[in-house]
Amino acid sequence: MDPVTLRTERLVLSVPELTDADDVVAYATDPDVVAFIPMPEPYGHAEARHWLTAVVQDGWASDTRYEFALRRADDPRLLGTVGLFGFAGGGAEIGYATHPDARGHGFVTEAADRVLQWAFAPAPDGLGLARVQWRAMAENRASIAVAQRLGMRFEGRQRSAVLQHGRRHDQLLAAVLRDDDRSVRPDWPTS
Repeated sequence: MDPVTLRTERLVLSVPELTDADDVVAYATDPDVVAFIPMPEPYGHAEARHWLTAVVQDGWASDTRYEFALRRADDPRLLGTVGLFGFAGGGAEIGYATHPDARGHGFVTEAADRVLQWAFAPAPDGLGLARVQWRAMAENRASIAVAQRLGMRFEGRQRSAVLQHGRRHDQLLAAVLRDDDRSVRPDWPTS
């Protein structure tokens, strides 16, 4: 698929570029990201360039991953990324990560909501997906909060499903369907 640019009131969502390597390194080495997302360690410019080419660019070219850079409309600096991957049977998975300086402004929720709109829109304006799922470690409160604000429905907990830094962690699962009313915030378990 040719790269797509999406917009919100505050953001431009476009394909990350090689010039974003410094910002990718900044969030990929942030302790809040490293705690919850498997990253090569150490993570430097070689790893960022590999991700930007072999994962991002190749993903768009092969229709296996659509990764979007979050940028303010008036500032070209990379704030984070939102991606769709794991395509199967009319569904995909969504994932996101944020630069430390961009947290607390609602950028990831705004961007992920726009990516979901595109994912569910019928072709040629979107992917025409029926379902988008989300997974995260049960301790990742920030990711859980975004999934809840997106109207994701809690679907379960996989016990000891993730090995991260030598420890096993529970993983939470949630999803949203194309026809779900995402303005309704479903209940999630408290722990």
